[in-house]
Parts: sequence; structure tokens; C-alpha cells
Amino acid sequence: MIHITKQFVDDYLSLIDDQNPIHDQIVPGQLVVEIILSQLNLNWKYYEVKYVNPISINEEITFENCYDGKINVLNADRVVKLIVLNKNNEAC
Repeated sequence: MIHITKQFVDDYLSLIDDQNPIHDQIVPGQLVVEIILSQLNLNWKYYEVKYVNPISINEEITFENCYDGKINVLNADRVVKLIVLNKNNEAC
């Protein structure tokens, strides 16, 4: 499980100079994508992200199904939060 804290989000937002107030409660989707790609040691250059449900700060998430160029990001209740699709047919 991955747990993204408020401090981690604030540090990220500071780095990218994002001042969107929605990120006071919602984790930036691109931050989640970068964490997942990093944990899987993937260097996908072309991918698409489908944002299904927002990820709240401190919400536990996990990922699955990386064998076919598709990564599902889910919460502890198995609700899909976002989907990352490889656009170059690169393996996971």
C-alpha cells in the first residue's frame, strides 16, 4: 500500500509551483502516476492517464495489472482511482 501524506503533497506542489486549492484535499494525479512508474521502475515515455475517482490525502492506494501495459490504481476498498495506459506497447 502507498500512503501519500499532506507534507509529501505540499513538497511536490512547491516543486512544481502548483497553487490549485483543490490539492489541499486531493492528491495530484500526476504525482500518483510518477510514484507508480517509479515503484515499478518503468520509463514509459508515452502514456495516457484516465482519472476515474479522486485520491484523498492520506488515502491508501495500491496498483495492479501491469502485465498488459495497463496499471490500475485502487484504494483499500478496491475502488479504481486512476488507470495508466502505455501508448508505446512497452512491457511492464
